[in-house]
Amino acid sequence: MTAGFVSYICRGASLLVVAAVGVGCSSDTPAREFTVPKALCGQFVPARALSDLLPASGKRLTVRRVGDLDDGSALCEVTVDGDTVLDVSSERIDAGDSARHILRRRLSVQEQKSAEGGSIAYTDRAAVSLIKCRGSRVEEDVSTLIKVLEPARPDESAMKKLAQGYAASLKAEHPCRVAS
Repeated sequence: MTAGFVSYICRGASLLVVAAVGVGCSSDTPAREFTVPKALCGQFVPARALSDLLPASGKRLTVRRVGDLDDGSALCEVTVDGDTVLDVSSERIDAGDSARHILRRRLSVQEQKSAEGGSIAYTDRAAVSLIKCRGSRVEEDVSTLIKVLEPARPDESAMKKLAQGYAASLKAEHPCRVAS
């Protein structure tokens, strides 16, 4: 009976260890309780790319817009639980600059990649896209800078897709001014 009792104790202890490990794992991993938006300040974006950049956990996501591109510039700020995690700023600029130069100048980013024939420059933490507005008496570009901030997650592929999607959505709205 002593061997049976020892075996019973060992099995009970093993179950307690397994239960403790299981409880420890589930309580240590915070969950993402917010919904990933399909649009940022009116511009449709690839939800999967945005999801890959946003924090893996958090309760509340808020999107706030300041300014209007028609007035020259607009900022779209994304916060999770009160922390700013993503900024998207668009502005009208003089024609002739490049996405790579803007990313280098604004964020001191030297190592970057290009897409869309050079109209997008990106890294794992930031991207710039340019929409060229040319025509009779109109010579300007619309520049959009996207940057992720801690605790958001850097992801080069997701940043490229987010920049492409945002630029395509903005371009579909015809942001170029008509000369008067």
